[in-house]
Amino acid sequence: MNSRIPLSRIIQLIALPALSLALLGCPDSSTSPPAQDPSPTAPAPAQPLVNKKEAADWCGEHGVPESVCSRCNAQVAAEMKEKGDWCNEHAVAESQCFACNPKLEQEFLKKKPGGATSHSEGDGHGH
Repeated sequence: MNSRIPLSRIIQLIALPALSLALLGCPDSSTSPPAQDPSPTAPAPAQPLVNKKEAADWCGEHGVPESVCSRCNAQVAAEMKEKGDWCNEHAVAESQCFACNPKLEQEFLKKKPGGATSHSEGDGHGH
């Protein structure tokens, strides 16, 4: 009777436990630890050095930032009226009334993204 174990069987007996250890063994220590939740006392982000001008925040029809346009935004108009900043004659915030104070137009145009020469260029949103 031959008691020799074939070489292929020996390789199988050695390879199977080695493969099992490789797959189930020690965790990979090269990965970074899981991210922690930010603490509620994290410092606020720093203010930018240069204020970014957003093209989307411009009312081309009225020549002021859309976010403060008292003709396009009823809430802004109500706030301006409440503050006493309202031109009844032209139905616009006094601080945005180019008819009463033409110099205001140039001040607002300095704030326009891309710079323009007139507020009458229009942006097509039909006010």
